[in-house]
Amino acid sequence: MKDRISVAGKAPVFLMAYMAMGGILGDIGTSPLYVMSIVFGEIKPSRENVMGVLSLITLSFLFLTLKYAYLALRLDNEGEGGTFALLTLIKRQAKALKEGGLANGKVLFIVGMATVSSLLCGALLLSDGIITPSISVLSAFEGIQVVYPRFHPWVVPLTVVVLVALFSIQRKGTEKIARLFSPVMVLWFSAIAVLGWLNIVKVPWVLEALNPKYALLFLIHKPVAITFVVMGIVFLCITGGEAMYADMSHYSRSGIRLAWGIAAFSLLSNYFGQGAYLIMTKHHKNLFFALSYGQGEAVYFAMLILATLAAIIASQAIITGSYTTYKLAMELHYLPRVEIKSTSPRYPGQIYIAPVNWLMMVACLFTVLFFKSSAALGAAYGLAVTGAFVGNTLNMAGCLYLRNYQEPLGFLKYVPLFILFLFFDLAFFGSNLGKIPTGGWFPLLVCTFLAATMVSWYRGSHLLYRSLPKEGRKEFVERLKDLSVAALPGSSVYMARDPERVPPSLIMEAQEGVLREQVVLVTIITQSHPWGVTYDKRLLGRLADGKVEVYEVLIEKGYMRSFVHVPHVLDSLDFPDRRRYVFGDWQVSVPMPPKKNLLLRYFAFLYRVVPPMRARFLIPREEVVYIGGDVELDLRK
Repeated sequence: MKDRISVAGKAPVFLMAYMAMGGILGDIGTSPLYVMSIVFGEIKPSRENVMGVLSLITLSFLFLTLKYAYLALRLDNEGEGGTFALLTLIKRQAKALKEGGLANGKVLFIVGMATVSSLLCGALLLSDGIITPSISVLSAFEGIQVVYPRFHPWVVPLTVVVLVALFSIQRKGTEKIARLFSPVMVLWFSAIAVLGWLNIVKVPWVLEALNPKYALLFLIHKPVAITFVVMGIVFLCITGGEAMYADMSHYSRSGIRLAWGIAAFSLLSNYFGQGAYLIMTKHHKNLFFALSYGQGEAVYFAMLILATLAAIIASQAIITGSYTTYKLAMELHYLPRVEIKSTSPRYPGQIYIAPVNWLMMVACLFTVLFFKSSAALGAAYGLAVTGAFVGNTLNMAGCLYLRNYQEPLGFLKYVPLFILFLFFDLAFFGSNLGKIPTGGWFPLLVCTFLAATMVSWYRGSHLLYRSLPKEGRKEFVERLKDLSVAALPGSSVYMARDPERVPPSLIMEAQEGVLREQVVLVTIITQSHPWGVTYDKRLLGRLADGKVEVYEVLIEKGYMRSFVHVPHVLDSLDFPDRRRYVFGDWQVSVPMPPKKNLLLRYFAFLYRVVPPMRARFLIPREEVVYIGGDVELDLRK
């Protein structure tokens, strides 16, 4: 699948950046609506405080640029980014070191640390995928009730309607949604930049806050209790920035960097404009809209409408990021296999996962109905993102260390960056810990549930795989070549995920001493091109003195094709009409006492309720046969 990067690279950078504006930067793009107002609700709007806070915001943007726009986007897994992409890279590098005889305890420690960190980061990101849409849409409608107080009873119902609509259009695909949202976000970033500069020109010396000395003076001279509160609020100016890495496969590295450069300039312009306005007026309530009202009532209402639309769009980045996170976790066997739909013939990384989409929607609706206001939900916001920031920094360091394992000096040049990253990560994370009693418990609860699901599925699926019979195809044919096996008329077709091994259901049938005259092993491989289906058959050998023929059928399909008509393919390859399609059916049980085996019992439950992916083969139900048996999962094995 290495062609994925080149395919994305053929897309015009400006087009990808344009789509990234609507698909990624909505969350971080709406932070000027509340950050400065909240900060100066806690501290006095003096000149020194304004300059210090603006300098902290500037440093936060520099931190985000260096960490995600510069370094993280260079650590891609075949064009995909995110915490599980990092884990895949680390495991691949560790495997290469092991094969070269260079692996030691230090390498194993890094892999173990990265595994735990990735599980937690992935769970935190998915929990943030529940909080961000809820708080974004809630705050959008709550902004209207500032002008129209009678609108209050409609806030929650309309939030529910918009969330249902937002998740319902996801099946249209990232490209179409970005084309719908991007014009709004381009207009938004342009408008907030202009608003900012209209005030900056009145107090031009406010630009001196670009100097980090003002941030250092603020941190040195203020009590720790104040700086922690301010840091926790300032962090909100970069929430959503992590989506640049998680959504990398959707918009490409170059497109995201260009979009972020434009957005960062617009955001800083508005923040500095708010700072200039604050210095002039000392007015800090609804600071963004006060800035707008200063340009006239028409501008105020136009910005109110635009801000409402932008706040709704803010959810998109985390939704698409959740799809990628689930896909990569699924490929690492941390989550159940589900059908993944590619939504663009031009950009292979753009995907849609229906079960994830609808589960997120239900979780968001529950969150809105439970918290009922953005103020109540605000305490839950930030902890999940800061936790993921810390984990991603550790994984990035581990990845670069293993990449430069034989040349330590190559890693040393990154050490100052990681020290800087950890300083900001831990400061932001520590400043958000105080939110746990007032709402931070919610993402922690969701994260615990998701992490337990990942550990349960990973452990249970590996135990199940170890318990099933396994044999290579060549070894299978050689073993049964001269054995006595009864050959029945017709064909048995086995869908085989692994092109090198024999499905367990076939091994079990062979053990019974009865096979069909033709045994067909069908493997489907997804290619990097969007369309088309090619297939061929190959005779692997003859069993039971030539009475049974074993064939291998390899089907290669474009990534845009969700379904393959397997019966039609077999007809084209001249296999007899009399066929049975054999699938494995394993009844998972956990014999150990429940208290010692809760995670495996949870896996057994998930294994029963997760629907099989057999419908995509378009096989008639009456021709399907299930062969399997009872499998006991035992941690002691």
